[in-house]
Amino acid sequence: MQQFRAEGSAVAYAVAKWALIVAMSFGANELALAADHRISPQTTKFNCSSVRPGDTITIPSGERGPLKIYDCDGTAGNPIVIRNDPDGSGRAVLRRTSGSGGGFIFDCNHCVHVEIDGSYKWRGAPGGKTYGIKVTMTGGQGPSAFVRMGGLSRNFTIRNIEIDGAWPALNSSGSGIRVNDNAAERSKYPGLWREGILIEDNYIHHIRSEGMYIGPNYKNGEIPLRDVEIRYNQVEDIGWDGINVKSMWSGDNSIHHNFVRRSGKNGESSKTSQYSGIKNISGTVKIYNNWIETTGQHGIVSWTQDGPKASEGKGPLVAHVWNNVVVDAGGLWRPFMAKSYGISIGAQDGCEKPVPNIYNNTVVDSRDGAISIGSNTGAGFVRDNIAAGSGTNPVITAPVFIKLINNRVGPVSQMAFVDPSRKQFRLKISSPARNDGSSDFPPTDFDDIKRPRDGAPDQGAFEGAN
Repeated sequence: MQQFRAEGSAVAYAVAKWALIVAMSFGANELALAADHRISPQTTKFNCSSVRPGDTITIPSGERGPLKIYDCDGTAGNPIVIRNDPDGSGRAVLRRTSGSGGGFIFDCNHCVHVEIDGSYKWRGAPGGKTYGIKVTMTGGQGPSAFVRMGGLSRNFTIRNIEIDGAWPALNSSGSGIRVNDNAAERSKYPGLWREGILIEDNYIHHIRSEGMYIGPNYKNGEIPLRDVEIRYNQVEDIGWDGINVKSMWSGDNSIHHNFVRRSGKNGESSKTSQYSGIKNISGTVKIYNNWIETTGQHGIVSWTQDGPKASEGKGPLVAHVWNNVVVDAGGLWRPFMAKSYGISIGAQDGCEKPVPNIYNNTVVDSRDGAISIGSNTGAGFVRDNIAAGSGTNPVITAPVFIKLINNRVGPVSQMAFVDPSRKQFRLKISSPARNDGSSDFPPTDFDDIKRPRDGAPDQGAFEGAN
């Protein structure tokens, strides 16, 4: 008996020692097991203040009405995860069925270190990519946005969500994803940024306004953004801009590997410049490896509008644009729309000048021209782009201080694309763009193939013969 007690004490001592080591390594607060909080279908507002870092919030399978989640405070190492149900029988569907317009269908207000994640496979889910959370409407008036991150939300992820705006069959308003809040004024929160934002692998379609509206207009005085990444999203059939980002003055910001098709379909004549595929307003960003096809206005535009002024020290606002394929920019043209270019860079007079670095893009069949650089820009360059079959204006326009280096301009028939009728713009071995790139080139191409593939680098977005 005495021997048993001694052995038991040794075991207890070992367990206690292990617990102490874990606590010292990870923090005593992390010892508690993560909890899962399930939101019933009847819940319209969920107070997240009692949810601990590392906990999950599960939205059960099936249809439910609009949902607001607020006051979530995770940590960088232990975010709060808002997810679909991996043990459920289907997707979680949030929808508006009736009522007046405005508001939000899925609203996360003051969500800090939070992941909204619809990537969990439910029972019987099909293979391949699935969207475990769907946000839509089946009746009533349209929202201001289908998904909104408001308050002081920052350090968050939005992943694997389908947003079906039901436009034009049903809906008459609303953005797909909106990140801003008029009440969050930067004068009240000096030094605060909306930062650490990742938006990835979402399917956003049939939206009457913008597919994504990320950040505020400068003149509204809201909190600016930094360290924003938007990647691998599919954005289709959008009334205004497909992806619209604003006020990203600092940090590492990027928009890459997205497919944006048929943006700018809305015919509202009062919005003459809101019909582009990807738009960056008053910010610095890297835009690369995107496919943009058939827009109302520009394929890609980076513009400084309504501030900041050049004297405010927010610059330089560098527009890095490379490895993009832009097809049929301005193809949804209407008489009231402004001119349409594959890539357009510029600024209002008196505003901070964007600096264009535009290289190795393939631009095909733009309505007015392939690349347009305005006079109110910083000294930059346009290099190694393919501009095929674009408009009746000069295909590439730029002021004299912009370096135009080794761009290939001509009709589509001269480029020896694999099959332009089927939008296959990789290069045949006979293409004049093959092995004709400059010595300064991106390390990979649109397909993430290493450059150069067989000798010298190629012009345009694709590397290597097919």
